[in-house]
Amino acid sequence: MTDKRLTGQNPSAPAIPERYRNIIEQMKNGHHRIAEDKCRALLADMPLDTDAMTLLASALVAQGQHEEAEQLLLQSLKLSSGDPSAWNNLGRFLQTAGRWQEAEDHYRRASKLFPSHPGFAVTLGQIYQRASRFEDAEQEYKRALENAPNGPIHVQLGMVLLRQERIDEAIAAFQTAININPKLPAAYGNLGNAEQKRGNLTAAEAAYDRAVVLNPQDLTSYVSLGIVRLKLGAAREAAEMFERALSRQGSERRAAAWLPFARAQEFGDMPGGYRAEMASLVSRYTLEAPENYASLTELNEALTKALLEDSSLEWEPRGKATRKGQQTGLLLDLPREPFISFEKVLRKAIDTHFDRMAPEPRHPYRGQIPKDYHLALWGTVLSEGGHQHSHIHAGGWMSGVYYVSLPPHIGTGNENQDGWIEFGHPPPEFDANFEPKTISYEPKAGDALFFPSYLFHRTLPFSSDAPRISLAFDVKPTSWR
Repeated sequence: MTDKRLTGQNPSAPAIPERYRNIIEQMKNGHHRIAEDKCRALLADMPLDTDAMTLLASALVAQGQHEEAEQLLLQSLKLSSGDPSAWNNLGRFLQTAGRWQEAEDHYRRASKLFPSHPGFAVTLGQIYQRASRFEDAEQEYKRALENAPNGPIHVQLGMVLLRQERIDEAIAAFQTAININPKLPAAYGNLGNAEQKRGNLTAAEAAYDRAVVLNPQDLTSYVSLGIVRLKLGAAREAAEMFERALSRQGSERRAAAWLPFARAQEFGDMPGGYRAEMASLVSRYTLEAPENYASLTELNEALTKALLEDSSLEWEPRGKATRKGQQTGLLLDLPREPFISFEKVLRKAIDTHFDRMAPEPRHPYRGQIPKDYHLALWGTVLSEGGHQHSHIHAGGWMSGVYYVSLPPHIGTGNENQDGWIEFGHPPPEFDANFEPKTISYEPKAGDALFFPSYLFHRTLPFSSDAPRISLAFDVKPTSWR
């Protein structure tokens, strides 16, 4: 969150004044209380020192003291409203706090004040991209490129073009980034994503391989390379790559997701105990009714009304798994009822779940237990024949679904599982030479299912005039117990 001028991250910035050097060193070493005391001493002598305010705010955020940190950043901005860094510092604070609507509004104001500043347009584009507002993000990245035609911004532009299924345009953007900087790993990694999307696995493999050569620490491209090699028939090599990725980062989502399928592809059958392992990782909770609702039924009625009226509800949104149905944007970016009350009872259930978890070293899910976390929440309304194809949530750590309203004739047993959620089936683009071992759960209104974000899951189609309405969510940890 700290101004890059003060951290040495910007090589073109002026030298760091001596009075800040020890403070920055203390913060780098995790001595935030010492850094706080030194900042306060500086401010006692120079109460209008906005850089000292910014450093103090960073030290306070690291200690969880967000209210005072925000006031310091607001005061710094008031004193230095003509300095883009002051705007950036407050904006980064709002993002760190998960206050996305406020962050968007803040960067919009900053963009109007500093129209030629590419950083504000890029950050606004990233905020839109996070919320799946890809067309808005595209416009911001193009605006940034007018003032700073550099490789990384072309990469980000290519990413949102790819999410809009404009594959050729995305490839052109990545190639432009490579022409500007032939040693930019992200350009090759995303070029691999685009080539894989249009089915050119050989070209995708070459792009991922180049990304890994340029940055051997890039686990994202390394795992993507493993997935492509799996699809090209090198199952054993792919499995070994996934295992190496997990040994380096035990919670790597896609490596954990694809490793069992790679071993199954190698040996012709799923690993023993796979179904039992999945069952041990899926948990069901019946939520409590919020204090301001008489019952879960009343809450669900309010949620149903709010979801059906939500302005972000979109039919089969691009880049999502929903088919024959609608999906909303991120509902907690602009907190409102009944989602505020729902978030409270959902967090209570999630915290209870974490309290019950026993740590299991090196396990991709039980290896660490979150302490603090952000929640991403969105709604899904499926119509007749509606379903979601098999997918994972690569950006989450734990995911889940809460059932708001269900058709009266949803599947009721082993022979009829219409509308149920199923775990363990490979995604549709994967040509498996083995019989998947899956496990299914019956949806029940008022219940939530929690599961690791790396478990492949899908919704089975159903027949009914009534919609199947649910809320899905991702837990994104910000600290661990």
